[in-house]
Amino acid sequence: MNELLVLAAVFIGTVGILIGAYLYFNRKSLSATDAVLERLRKAEAPGSAGVRSILREMNVSELPALDRLLAGRGFTAFVAEEMQKAGLVGTPASFLLRMALSTVFGFVIAFLFSGGAFGALGALGGFLVPVLWLKSKQKKRIAAFREQLPEALDMLVSAMKAGYSFQAAMRFIGEEVKEPLGPEFSRFYEEQRLGMEVRTALLALQARVDLLDLKMFVTAVLIQRETGGNLSEVLDNISTLMRERAALKGEIETLTAESKMSARILSLLPLAVFIIINLINPQFMRPMLGSTFGLMAFGLAAVMVLIGYTAMMKIADIDI
Repeated sequence: MNELLVLAAVFIGTVGILIGAYLYFNRKSLSATDAVLERLRKAEAPGSAGVRSILREMNVSELPALDRLLAGRGFTAFVAEEMQKAGLVGTPASFLLRMALSTVFGFVIAFLFSGGAFGALGALGGFLVPVLWLKSKQKKRIAAFREQLPEALDMLVSAMKAGYSFQAAMRFIGEEVKEPLGPEFSRFYEEQRLGMEVRTALLALQARVDLLDLKMFVTAVLIQRETGGNLSEVLDNISTLMRERAALKGEIETLTAESKMSARILSLLPLAVFIIINLINPQFMRPMLGSTFGLMAFGLAAVMVLIGYTAMMKIADIDI
């Protein structure tokens, strides 16, 4: 228990030293940023929404210290973009803190049950848990968007044939369709209504939703705006194509389900055997885990299993 407390104190101290060093060596740029923000606050007139919207976009954390540390960083913008793709509500700092806590928790659990040898592996596992959870949320959101899009395009075509403009039809779909598609279409309407070009708003929608079907829709609308033509007919054909692609993809997933299941079983089998042997006879694996060569062999085996799983899943993943 004393060793655990010492390690926790060393970890917290190291993080504190790194943050303090960062603040010290970047104190000039941070002071300049604070000065600019202070001038913006003083120049803000009552009832003016422009400056307030700028300041609101710059906040990446509710805590002033974290906001100063993370604002304007490339990785912060990347985290914010990934959270937006997953439909998560919150600041990038909240997700980064969650990752840090998960990393520390994974390290502590691995250290308590397996000693210091597996502390780094536990920390890596704890770090990956929020990342995998975020990717899972993104996949679910994309799948829901893919399922809603053909029906939404049918509604869009019907609204345009009834006399709605393209922008008004997008607003109508945004109000009638549930998440995740409805709010995204409503956001497009609000952005172009507030002065953003339709092309820019459509490209921003495409960037927020990484889906091939949506890229087809955006491309068709942009080409029609440049060259002219019957947009309703084009969107109707795209909707039919999306349904045919979805049906074909379902058939392919059915045919490749056996290969994917085999990859999962073969990848989990070594881990299951390792856990069962440790439960039955903990002393059996101790010579391997207690030597440097054994740990290297264990790590190499884990990497090879991961490579094999990735290769098998890639083979079974047929893009259409």
